[in-house]
Amino acid sequence: MRKMNPMYRAMLFVWRKKGKTASLFLTIFVIAVFLVSCFGVLHASKRLSKDIRTSLGAAFYIRANTTVSTNENGQTEVTENEVHMTQKEIDEVMRTGEIKYCNPINYGFAKSDAIEFIPGEKHTKESSMGKVTALRFSALAPDFAEEAAVLTRGTHITDADTGKILLSEPLADANHLSVGDVLMLTHAELGKEDGAYTDEIPVKTAYAKVEVSGIYQWNTKSGSEKPTATLAENEIYASLDVLNELGESERGIYTGEVGFYITDPEKLSGITHSVRQLQSIDWTTHFIRTNDFQYRKIADRLASLGDLVKILLVLASVFSAAFLTLLFLLRMRGRMQEAGILLAAGIPKGQIAAGFLLEALSVTIFALLVSYFVSYGAADVWGRRLFDGLQPHLIDGKTLSAGGTGGVPIENYLKLSVTETLLLYLCQMLVVTASSLVSSILILRLKPKEILSRMS
Repeated sequence: MRKMNPMYRAMLFVWRKKGKTASLFLTIFVIAVFLVSCFGVLHASKRLSKDIRTSLGAAFYIRANTTVSTNENGQTEVTENEVHMTQKEIDEVMRTGEIKYCNPINYGFAKSDAIEFIPGEKHTKESSMGKVTALRFSALAPDFAEEAAVLTRGTHITDADTGKILLSEPLADANHLSVGDVLMLTHAELGKEDGAYTDEIPVKTAYAKVEVSGIYQWNTKSGSEKPTATLAENEIYASLDVLNELGESERGIYTGEVGFYITDPEKLSGITHSVRQLQSIDWTTHFIRTNDFQYRKIADRLASLGDLVKILLVLASVFSAAFLTLLFLLRMRGRMQEAGILLAAGIPKGQIAAGFLLEALSVTIFALLVSYFVSYGAADVWGRRLFDGLQPHLIDGKTLSAGGTGGVPIENYLKLSVTETLLLYLCQMLVVTASSLVSSILILRLKPKEILSRMS
């Protein structure tokens, strides 16, 4: 008979008992959303920690010692020693450990007929110039790596580029320059005479044709109490060949600091120790500055967050299993008369239990399908609150070579794979199945007379 079919009886109960169906649906839905969200956060903390260690996670910089003094205006002046590093010395450092990239820097000044620099202190037409920072990878410059500056248009300079520059957004907008524009730079040298800033190279003999590769924006503000040439808005990042063409640097010789980038912050101390043993570098005129990009602080917080989420998951899983078992027991107590009548009508206990199980599974599957879409929205909210300030500026080899800025949207960390999601849902269905069978067995082990007598 049709009424004896467990599937038919299960669907009929689900449709007619809308209140009980809704309560079961909401219970499983909430549990599923919470568990998927927690696993998403745990997955994000592990992946973020891994990416920090596999991207360029730390750096150390070798630069000349500096002398700090105070001028007649009470301002602090920093004077660097006239020392440099050669490509040969850089190659020796690169062989000391797991160093992935080096980024030597040269500094100079430049002018251009196409650029009217933003005025600084005691600005004159003669002192209208900008500082040039020439390097292999602009994305690895400390200001970009630490996110004091952010590329807003175009691409970063890479070691494959020649004749490329980056301009600040205020400077580019003031001169109506955009990515792809070509202009001519000439050499300059900031000097001071009778209290006025001057250009110590009045006769121009060197020129460099350059193309605007990108435009960046400072996240910090600078005042106008500095000379025009040293205002942050007037700083020009350039490929190394630009200063070579302007005669302000020599190929293979670097007067600025040299940055060395490694993938594992845990090895930073050991690598720098090995570097200090090199005899080719005069350590009386050079020093090492390290930067782990706040790895230790971030790693500790990620580990603490991961431990907290694991505890929440264990507690939530145990509580959910216990709560579902109790819920099904209460539901079965309310259906003791139905079970007794079915047993008295000669329906096998297995068919009755199968009917109860099909009811639970049909509601569970629907609840899990709905929770799949809701859980990622919930995980995104959780992630943005929990990981705010924890996601560093990640740079890997692929983005660096392409002139990109790196970084992965936090929502991508929170998304579980299809396999992980299905496995999690399978575990929840197993818990529902076990809870339904346990509650059914506790009732169906009784005889029809016992069930009816207990009801009375």
